[in-house]
Amino acid sequence: MAPFTYNSRFRGDSQTNPEELLLSALAGCLTMAMAAALEEKGGGGELETSAELDLVPHESGGYRIPTMRLEIAVAGEASQDELDLALSRAIEMCPICNALTGTDVQVTARRLPSAGTVETLD
Repeated sequence: MAPFTYNSRFRGDSQTNPEELLLSALAGCLTMAMAAALEEKGGGGELETSAELDLVPHESGGYRIPTMRLEIAVAGEASQDELDLALSRAIEMCPICNALTGTDVQVTARRLPSAGTVETLD
């Protein structure tokens, strides 16, 4: 387990915090599930996952995580429809996603640009 303190949680210390650990668990588990879902369809390739969450005050005086956002970028030739189907399957397979029922977990999948190409943002 990684060390964490009050300062790492609320003051931006360089150590981790429980929220980061939860988000890391979700990102790791969902990335593995996405790789498995792509393999089921004969696809695969390198995956890159980015993730962030919102931590907001709760009426009880504590905090809550209303939203987690992840993006999984997949190298290869899979179409967006294939990625979306694999993502749906991955979400079903991921035990961390299942444990977070009730939290707004937003996940998108996109293709990584091929080597030598430039991706532009519109």
